[in-house]
Amino acid sequence: MVCMGLKYYLETYGCSLNTADSDIIVARLKAIKGQRVEDINEAELILLNTCGVKEPTEDKIIHRLEELSREKTPVIVTGCLPKISLERVEDAMPDFAALLGPQSIETLALIIPRILEGERGIRHVESDNAYKLKWFAGPPDSVICTVPICEGCLGSCAYCAVKFARGKVRSYSIKDLHQKIERCVSLGYREIRLTSQDAAVYGSDTGETLPDLLQSIGGIEGPHKFRLGMFNPNIVMSSISGLIDVMDNEHFFKFFHVPLQSGSDRLLGTMKRRYIVSEWESVVERVRHRFKNATIATDIIVGFPGETESDFEETLEVIRRIKPSVTNISKYGDRPNTLASKSKEKVETSVKKERSRVLTKLVDDILLESNEAWIGWSGPVIITERGVKGGMLGRNESYKVVIVQKDLSLGTIVDVEIVSSDRTHLNGQVIS
Repeated sequence: MVCMGLKYYLETYGCSLNTADSDIIVARLKAIKGQRVEDINEAELILLNTCGVKEPTEDKIIHRLEELSREKTPVIVTGCLPKISLERVEDAMPDFAALLGPQSIETLALIIPRILEGERGIRHVESDNAYKLKWFAGPPDSVICTVPICEGCLGSCAYCAVKFARGKVRSYSIKDLHQKIERCVSLGYREIRLTSQDAAVYGSDTGETLPDLLQSIGGIEGPHKFRLGMFNPNIVMSSISGLIDVMDNEHFFKFFHVPLQSGSDRLLGTMKRRYIVSEWESVVERVRHRFKNATIATDIIVGFPGETESDFEETLEVIRRIKPSVTNISKYGDRPNTLASKSKEKVETSVKKERSRVLTKLVDDILLESNEAWIGWSGPVIITERGVKGGMLGRNESYKVVIVQKDLSLGTIVDVEIVSSDRTHLNGQVIS
């Protein structure tokens, strides 16, 4: 099973859970002597770790598969898309080497020798039930590490196809996560992202809880900070006090991703979201009561089937009133085999585009106002990346993006003063 010197190229699409899966893939292939290359022309094998959460992302991946199908290098398609849109993947790349699901990483190592011997058309989209965390290792040349705490969800949202790909909840133990994270800290990772489909469901299958996990890792010493991933309000409502208590710790960014999806209770019911707007607001208010400058991130879907102008106005009203720090906007698109895709009340594309434009303008105005309020703030910032347009990118305690025009090593913690702001970031001046 040893593939000594195998050169492979890996592309990753989608969410932070896919990012973590790709890190696991890299570690798994390293164990069979695989060597990742950055130049696709050097590769003997190509892997695409795919996403199926949104139609535009799927379209991008399908186009990429069509491009690669014209090349001779064998391609393995893994991740969520083979379980969500199998026929479309097969049509785009009829001569695929293998199709795998997101829980087939252990199987990946077993099929590669077969592919190198010339076998094609291998399908293994079902779960192999392996404990993926054992292969987890952080990415090289980075101070950001994405650690999966669980996968799967307890929801039945009418628009979501990811549940078909990720399946039931599988949580990693607090003991194992503590050990992995402790090693990440010792290796020099400074921003540790705790990822999942829904962090609130952590431990629902094992009897452990999210607050217990955060309590455990919050005691790990070092100059790092944790960013907690998304959690749905209906599941976290009963434990929000405990969650806030354990996150009142210097090792946690004050960042809370709580999706709303719509400001209309009627539409939330149609979406099968299992909460109402006032319950979402209650979670946000509890967070802000404890952490005044917390970053509240949320998600909105515009043009969901049956969304009326009145429903959309309710969404605008909630966003105006609550002013989330981050609002991710998605135009509704059908996903295969979902309840919403079968609806007879589809919203016209032109209407979806206009509602997206109106909401985006509101969100941009809120961002400008919110960021201006940070001018004059001073405090520590962790430098985590190089800025796309120059300078160094860091994060303050509230996970706000801070750009400093000074050459600093990744992982450096510096005190800065915010001197100006933009829609996308704050501009800081190093003061120590």
